[in-house]
Amino acid sequence: MPLDTISTEGPPVGSSPFRDLTLAERAFGRHYPLLRLLARLPGRHFLRNLAFTVLPFRARFWLTVQFRHFFQHPGLDRHFVFFCGPFLGRYLPWIFNSSVWERYPNEVAFYLLLAGYRKEALPLFRRLKWDGEHPIAELALHGTGVVGDGYSMDMLTQIHYLDWQQAAERSPAMRTFVRLMLEHRNFQYEERAFRGRVEFDHVPRDVPAEQFIPYFFRDREVIARLMQELGLVDSTGVLRELDESGQYWESLPAHLPDRGVCLDIYLFYAYRELLLRTYHNGEGDKVPLVYRRGLDTQRRLRRHLPKPSAELKRVLDGVGAELGDVRLLSPDWSALIGHNGHLNVHLMMRSMGWWKGQPLLLAYKDRIANKPFLSLFSEICPTLTLGENVSPGVWYELASLTPFLGDSHQAFQFEDGRTMYWNDAGAMALQQWERAGKGFPLRDIYDARMQADDRTEVLYQALRRKWGLAPGDWFVCLHMRDAEARGETLGTGESIRSATIGNYLETVRYITQQGGWVIRMGGRKAPPLPDMPRVVDYARSEDQVAEMDIHLMRRARMFIGTTSGFAYVASSFGIPTAMVNALSSVGLLWSKDTRFSLKPVHTREGRMLSLSDVTSETWRWTFPTYETVKAAGLTVGESSADEILETTREVLDLSSGAPPVIPPVDDAWEKCVNIQGFFGNSRPSRYFLDKYAASLLDRS
Repeated sequence: MPLDTISTEGPPVGSSPFRDLTLAERAFGRHYPLLRLLARLPGRHFLRNLAFTVLPFRARFWLTVQFRHFFQHPGLDRHFVFFCGPFLGRYLPWIFNSSVWERYPNEVAFYLLLAGYRKEALPLFRRLKWDGEHPIAELALHGTGVVGDGYSMDMLTQIHYLDWQQAAERSPAMRTFVRLMLEHRNFQYEERAFRGRVEFDHVPRDVPAEQFIPYFFRDREVIARLMQELGLVDSTGVLRELDESGQYWESLPAHLPDRGVCLDIYLFYAYRELLLRTYHNGEGDKVPLVYRRGLDTQRRLRRHLPKPSAELKRVLDGVGAELGDVRLLSPDWSALIGHNGHLNVHLMMRSMGWWKGQPLLLAYKDRIANKPFLSLFSEICPTLTLGENVSPGVWYELASLTPFLGDSHQAFQFEDGRTMYWNDAGAMALQQWERAGKGFPLRDIYDARMQADDRTEVLYQALRRKWGLAPGDWFVCLHMRDAEARGETLGTGESIRSATIGNYLETVRYITQQGGWVIRMGGRKAPPLPDMPRVVDYARSEDQVAEMDIHLMRRARMFIGTTSGFAYVASSFGIPTAMVNALSSVGLLWSKDTRFSLKPVHTREGRMLSLSDVTSETWRWTFPTYETVKAAGLTVGESSADEILETTREVLDLSSGAPPVIPPVDDAWEKCVNIQGFFGNSRPSRYFLDKYAASLLDRS
């Protein structure tokens, strides 16, 4: 019988289309001891060939699936590929409308993948079972190449269906998959394709959003929704160009259960990708609308929030929360110390009624910027650290619910619907908090812990003696953001916010001449300071430990910093601060005892940008990287030695405890700032403002 006619046989007239399969299944279950015997016969290969030749397609399919299910053996795999593979396409509707894929999802997924039907196997993903000694689920997942694969987004729309109590333990691939999702790296396939267009098709890397969306995303339905919801128009004809070039478009499978929910999850991640893209591409003005549309998507998804597993329910009961009330904070909030500072202000917002819900922070134990600092939040924001205080099953189950419950640290929405970049809202919140005299919650928690356990203080006193500080000596903490410590190349990317050592040396000498010490903070790769008396290069010393990073800041008379995350330790503790070499596109979480000196920014014509300019929608979104600054025709300098020195002198005066000799600038400067609370509660240093008054206060 020709192979192309075998699989066209239908059931007898008047019978159930699955009657022959049910009988085959029963016979298989009843006689599989006989099959064990037949499997050892000398003519077993002939018998298998004969069976696959005479049986109709559906019976062959059932036979193979059942054999795999009962014996976990590849004995029929090659027969399936040869006899069934060529005809799978025409039987897909039958497969997805029968009970076979519900009862044996692992095996069906495996054989669809084996025959090259990867896209068609994806709806089975949610039904995979993870029990057994050799779960085919793992083979199926490895077969799809989920990490960075073109189908990863289709799988990501379904991971909340998984039995994570089993999957988290048994699938390294799925753990990696979730980690990449949490790190905003779930569009790797699309990123590679876009890089290819940049390198080979000469598409500009910085194309605006209305061109980036069709160039980047691979699903026409997703592209259409994004363009429509963001009010964008394909005026340059990118889609027409791609269609004419033969672009292949993906789409979510039509037979995918809950397809509408899956599409919304896809859109959620697309909006999350666009939040980062627009900011770093100099299109930060689009952030509010992008985030608002992402939140609209999340609200729709919350109506379909899965029920928690029994184990997750127990964890939630332990913190007194229902799943629907959770505001899930991703490891982003704990991985960088600056984001810990954001978390502090985020929780201030909650305390002031700016948002509601139960915060719950997910953290990787090996990706916490500073564990002692993060631990201060445990009393006001429960932290679930993978591998420490929560099971992998619960941790990954919660992570899989990111589209339903995740809180962004890129943007914020007020209850009245106003939406803005998160830092802009955070700076306003800090301003309101401090003006109401609400104090420094983290400082209070820290001081209470030090009273209960003085081991860190004992170590601190030992280090003071080792370094040569006398009992009455005071010191200043100094931190310079440098490209080397962050693994950046100076002159590219975010190194625009870095600074070089030279202009700080006069300030260091001034502090030591006044009887103080300078303790240099930072990463171990920071370039060394010159050998100077009463200076401790703690950043590069063997004495550096996480506990002391925080304790030194708490004990410092003042802090000299810049727009880098470590500065938020100072603001969280209320340490008087000189913020120099400052540059930011977004609001700054600086406390009332902070004085600042900005990096000078000039146009190509030589005009220095004013306070009005640097806080305007026209210019501020050009500051994230060297590339965006260059594209805008701007040049960015560094704070001069005199600006650093005089700003420091003003803060030293402020921190003396006596009435200040240097009076602060009055409130008139704030009239030149376009964004409410952009600089938090801080003020420009008097010297900096006086030096550049004609430029900084220009509102023309």
